[in-house]
Amino acid sequence: MQNQLKAFLELDNIDEKTPNEINLILGTIYEYSRELNTLKDLEKGIKISSMVNLDNFTDDDKMTFYYNLSNAWSYKKMMIQNLNSPEFWEFENEELIQEILNCRKALLHSKDTKNISRKCEVLTNLGNDLSHLGRFSEAIDAWQRVLSIKKDFPMAIGNLGFGLFHYAQVLYDDSHKAYFLKESYNYLKKAIISNDIYPEAKISFSQIVSWIEEKVDNTFLNSENIFDNYSLGESLEEKNYRKWCINNSLFLNPLNDIIKDNIVAQDILCLPTIIVKKADLEIYNYHSFFNQIKQEFCSARYLFYDSITNQEPHFSDRENTIIDILDYSTYSYNLEKSKIAFRTFYSILDKIAYLINTYLKLGFESREVNYRKIWYVKGKPNPIIMESQNWALRGLFWLYKDFFEKEDLHSFLEPEAKELSTIRNFIEHKSFKIVEFENSRTPKDNFTYVIDRNDFIDKTFKLMKTIRAAIIYTSLFINIEEGKKEYDSNELGSMQLFTLDDQFKK
Repeated sequence: MQNQLKAFLELDNIDEKTPNEINLILGTIYEYSRELNTLKDLEKGIKISSMVNLDNFTDDDKMTFYYNLSNAWSYKKMMIQNLNSPEFWEFENEELIQEILNCRKALLHSKDTKNISRKCEVLTNLGNDLSHLGRFSEAIDAWQRVLSIKKDFPMAIGNLGFGLFHYAQVLYDDSHKAYFLKESYNYLKKAIISNDIYPEAKISFSQIVSWIEEKVDNTFLNSENIFDNYSLGESLEEKNYRKWCINNSLFLNPLNDIIKDNIVAQDILCLPTIIVKKADLEIYNYHSFFNQIKQEFCSARYLFYDSITNQEPHFSDRENTIIDILDYSTYSYNLEKSKIAFRTFYSILDKIAYLINTYLKLGFESREVNYRKIWYVKGKPNPIIMESQNWALRGLFWLYKDFFEKEDLHSFLEPEAKELSTIRNFIEHKSFKIVEFENSRTPKDNFTYVIDRNDFIDKTFKLMKTIRAAIIYTSLFINIEEGKKEYDSNELGSMQLFTLDDQFKK
């Protein structure tokens, strides 16, 4: 192994090789460096990769190239960081950024691939990356995408179980935590009997299985989930709406990430118990503001659903004179509902920033707060945030990077998120046109953003899923912070909070 590694590292001109040979050589350098724990060899391999000309690479070749390179940066991260060290909890570092960047590049080139196994590996790694960042809900989506492609892909099964176990640790509802641990247990048990799981992973998975067996009732773990026949409402319209939310994991309910039963058809997510001093009335502000965020999301969710399922012309559009300029542009009350939903979803990001600023006492003036601004102070990472070691807060930080990072380095982090930012800007402040039968584009004069109707619907759906995840992370970030508090019970007051009955929601 050592001789082969040395021979590959000493090659004079790797570009003389075929793309397949280049990928084999670089992949071997990365894997052997990891197994031999030789950081300098791994770093040399990464440097060699930066000099490779990809012009003659097919999309499949590029997918494998970036997949291998993402693994290399992941190996380097593991070599230089200790578990739970300050470096492990860093919100961003070069190794983490490059690992995710190259994984997303690999995914970008996997769109039309016939190499299904490689695509599954890329998506599995993306799920691992998202989970490490604190984006638990989105990680589950990535792993489930793998299983929808190849239902018995062992590393996706194992990492899904691993991710659910860690997701459970930050939940504040004990019954939710129990079901997450149960799902984790079932996935991990299935994974460890596979011959295609790495030995190190199998050991880690087995340790978690043993921990769950020790902490959770065995009868519960080995029984089927049987839920009461929870009502989805009286009317067919309400039932269809709630089924749509369940199937697309859209309820503000962490259980909807793992369960598609009627029982999850409740927007039950709230803030956890918040500890305050007797004279501190801010607890009312936190819960009140979170109520607002939830209500705006739920209302926008239904507006969007109604806009895509109700295609009948609305009476409010009658006698509204619209000039047909023969460009297939379309205008209607239903489309305006979609646009209102899009704007509402997007605005929730700034509201989350407002809540973070108040809760963590970051010191920004109210008029200054937005989701772009709170993460940095005078161009440097905000120390209150970066030193928090808060997993869910790190997830919210990486949402910021996806949406607003301007550096070229991050252009592949989440291209669609960046486009959502552009769309929002045009909807709010400029000329925005939805068309039928035409590709989305922005004219050279930058006057009008033109988007195909189906494309806009898809992007609004993507935004809705992302904002739902962000709201969950917000609740969990506060739960993690509350768990750190030390207090004298004599200094604390108590108050009873009630839920608002549905009959008063008029």
